Amino acid sequence: MPIDSQSQTHGTEANDPRIFRRSRPSDQARICEILADANLSLRLVETSATAESTEVGSTVVHVCERAGKVVALLQWRNLGEEVEVLDVAVAAKHRRQGNARFLLEEFLGLVQEHGIRDVFLEVRESNVPAIALYRRCGFSTSGRRPNYYQQPDEAAILLHLKISG
Repeated sequence: MPIDSQSQTHGTEANDPRIFRRSRPSDQARICEILADANLSLRLVETSATAESTEVGSTVVHVCERAGKVVALLQWRNLGEEVEVLDVAVAAKHRRQGNARFLLEEFLGLVQEHGIRDVFLEVRESNVPAIALYRRCGFSTSGRRPNYYQQPDEAAILLHLKISG
């Protein structure tokens, strides 16, 4: 099932609303900056930022924009009735302000609207703040992959969220 959202907007604070939207080609440099700063993979940005649709198998990036600037991103892969979150990253000076939670909650609402029933992701075992965020959003541990990450070598915690209709 195609999932597409080009301009969903939701504000949280009157003077600095957050906007949840699909990334645009003009966002690519900022997306690369945020991912590099978070030491995350840049492998999928080139195709995802310019993808025309979100057909099964495609990779897409949604962003959180504040004051006209992309401050966070969520990169994901459409697997039909399931999605896999590949990366969630927030620009360093915009961390601990609720941007990742906003982005994740808006994303989960979007996929639920499109009939997605399962969301999967992996997270570094040492990334306690991210694990806490995912748990607050309803994710539960479904497994562990030893030595999944490199530089430094570290296990991945596998998380799963079952979305009810």
